[in-house]
Amino acid sequence: MFLFRMRALALAFLYVFTLGAASGTMSGAAVEKYIQKKLKRNDKVLRINEKNLGDSGLAILAQSPLVNSVKTLVLYKVHISDEGVRALAESPNLKNLQALHLEHNFITDKGVEIISNSRTFSNLKTLNLYHNQITDEGAKAIADSDTLTQLMELNLNYNLIKGPGAIELTRSKKLRQLHNIQLAYNPIEKNGKQAWKRFQLMQWFKDLHRNNKLGQVGEALIGDFGVMVLLDFPFVSELETLDLKNNGLTDEAVIALSQSKRLKSLVSLNLSQNNITDAGAQALGESLNLERLKTLNLNFNRIGDEGARAIADSPSLANLESLKLGQNKIGTEGARALNKSENLQNLTHPIFGFY
Repeated sequence: MFLFRMRALALAFLYVFTLGAASGTMSGAAVEKYIQKKLKRNDKVLRINEKNLGDSGLAILAQSPLVNSVKTLVLYKVHISDEGVRALAESPNLKNLQALHLEHNFITDKGVEIISNSRTFSNLKTLNLYHNQITDEGAKAIADSDTLTQLMELNLNYNLIKGPGAIELTRSKKLRQLHNIQLAYNPIEKNGKQAWKRFQLMQWFKDLHRNNKLGQVGEALIGDFGVMVLLDFPFVSELETLDLKNNGLTDEAVIALSQSKRLKSLVSLNLSQNNITDAGAQALGESLNLERLKTLNLNFNRIGDEGARAIADSPSLANLESLKLGQNKIGTEGARALNKSENLQNLTHPIFGFY
């Protein structure tokens, strides 16, 4: 009986709360007054947080000449749906808008399509649709938009995107300015996650290159996948020094590095503290793209005698002045091959030991 009464009270409270929220929509006069108050200090930024504005209130806002100067519009938890978005899109007063934040509302793919096709939003640099009801179709609409070409930042966290939409966004030919895509807390499948990760890495590489810091790429854990993306980065060919120590790399990454024609300018390569075996060492020894290498650090890996022999027998590594192979699995046979190598005649640094 007690539990029954508690549940009844809870349902009654929920009903009253919902009714109150629905009936508490701001009136037209209240909207105008509130906008005027918010813009008094800064007429470039309008923030409305957790007010029951609703679609009708948003229509009043959109038609108000008070918002002519607004460049940033934040509408957080204001109970708007696709119809409210339509009101914004048809507004004659929001042509200066550069940032639109519509967090925590009830916007679906239909609303996103409206945004993607509206000339009102042609100057948008930031679009924030955090916590709505957007699926892959909405993400695709943004990716294919002829209007949102100035977009630089896109937040789609906490939506319903599963993958295809994410892939389309990261490959969009129309959103050439877009450098920040946020897709956290979506039910994204493997292919979509991989495409998103690739996009993020590529943007980071661009930032590093822009700041003349591409050589510091190994300071973050990029792993095998990151190496593959790096090798697709056009400006990787400018690198003379590449430090990828302690990056969780396997032979897969080392083989890709060895086969890349974009690394012909490398003079120094640090692959220490990874998971490289004989296969990776053999790829390095057989590479025709690393002939300029003077320094090669392979300390703390899992290279054995076969890998040591491959390096010792490599004419491509003849310019090496420093070769580090300490803390591997090289035995007497591998050590003998290295010591007697006719190719490694320019070494001025010991091969074994702690470094």
